[in-house]
Amino acid sequence: MKVNVLASSSLCLLLISTLTVMSNATIAPALPGLASEFSGTPSADLLVKMLLPIPALFVVIFAPILGWTADKFGRRNQIILSTLMFAISGAAGAKLAGLEAILISRAILGICVAGLMTAITALIADYFSGQQRSQFMGLQQAFSNIGGIVFIVTAGYLASINARLPFYIYGLAIFLVPLVFVSIKNSKPINPKSDQPPDDTDVNSGWKRILAGCAVFLFCHLIVFYILPTQIPFFMVDIGIIDPSKAGLAMGAGTLAAAISGVFFGKLVAKIHSHGVAFAGFMAMSVGMLVLSQASSFGLVALGCALMGICMGLVMPNFMVTGLAFVPSDKRGLASGVLTSSIFIGQFVSPLVTSALISALAYSHFYLVTAGFTLTLAVASAFMLKAKSVS
Repeated sequence: MKVNVLASSSLCLLLISTLTVMSNATIAPALPGLASEFSGTPSADLLVKMLLPIPALFVVIFAPILGWTADKFGRRNQIILSTLMFAISGAAGAKLAGLEAILISRAILGICVAGLMTAITALIADYFSGQQRSQFMGLQQAFSNIGGIVFIVTAGYLASINARLPFYIYGLAIFLVPLVFVSIKNSKPINPKSDQPPDDTDVNSGWKRILAGCAVFLFCHLIVFYILPTQIPFFMVDIGIIDPSKAGLAMGAGTLAAAISGVFFGKLVAKIHSHGVAFAGFMAMSVGMLVLSQASSFGLVALGCALMGICMGLVMPNFMVTGLAFVPSDKRGLASGVLTSSIFIGQFVSPLVTSALISALAYSHFYLVTAGFTLTLAVASAFMLKAKSVS
C-alpha cells in the first residue's frame, strides 16, 4: 500500500473512531430533560434511564456476528453502511415521538457501533504490524477520548437549550461517509494466503487462549473504569461536593489523562513491553482507588480520576493489540468482535456490580477493595503477557 493512501486511510480510521464513544455518553446531559418531556408516559423513568445502556447491550450481542461479517464481506463495506446508519439512527431521537421508538433507534445505534468497532480494529490489524500497530492503537485511543470530551461538552450545552438537540450530534457522522469512500480501499476480505504479516502471526496455534485472556482482562478493566461515569458523581455528592460542573471536570480529568497516555502507549510498549505496560496501567488504577478511598476534596477526586484515565489509555490498546497480534488474518474481524463484546459487557455489568458493593461496603471500603482487585489484575496480566512473550 502506498504511503499517501495509508496516511489517508489512517486519518479516516482515527476520525471514525471518535464515533464509538458517542453511543452511550452523548445524550447523558439530556436525560433529565427527556424525563420531564415524557413524564406522562408509563414507566418513563425506567425507559429514559435505559436509553444509555441499550446501545451497549446490542454491541455485546452483535459484535461477534459483525466481526465475522467483516471477515466474510470486507471491512470497507461494513464501515460505510455502519457509519451511514449510525448517523440516521442516532439523529432519529431528535424527531421520534415516543420513548419506545427512541429506544429502538438506540438499539440500532448499538448495532452500528458494533459494526464500526469490529471493522476498524480489524483494518488496523490489516494495515499495521509490530510497533506501528501499537502506536496506531494508542492514537486511536487518544482520538476516541478527545472525541468523547468534545461531544459530551457540546451535548451539555445543547441540552441546556432543548433535550432533543444532542441527538443531532450523531448526525455529524454522515460527513465521514464520503471520506470512507475515498480513503478506505480494501473493499474485499483479506486473503489469508496472500496476506503475510511480518510477525508471522498466522502460525501461532495458541491464539484462542491468548485472545480469551485479553478479553477477560478488558472485561475486568471496564468494570472498574466505568466507576468514573456511573459512580463518581454520586460519590462527590456523598463527600459534600454538590456542584455538577465539578463532577464533569473530574470525569474530564480522567478522559484527558486517557487521551494523553494513549499517545505515549506505543513508545512505552517499545521500552517496557506489553507486560510492563499492563502492570503500569493497572497499578495506576490501583493507586487511583487508594486516592479516592481517602478523598475529601475536589483535587483528590480529580487526581484519582486522572489515574483511572491513565489506566484506560494504556490497558485498552495494550490488550487490543495483543489480542489481535496472534490471530490469523482471516479471523481478525471475529477476534475484534470478541474483544469489543468484552468491553461493552464490562460497561453493562459495571453499575450493577459496583452499586451492590457500594451499598454493602460504603465508598471508602469499596475503593480499598477495588484497589486490591486492580493490584491483582496488575500482577496477573503481567504474568500472562510475560509468559506469552517467552512462549
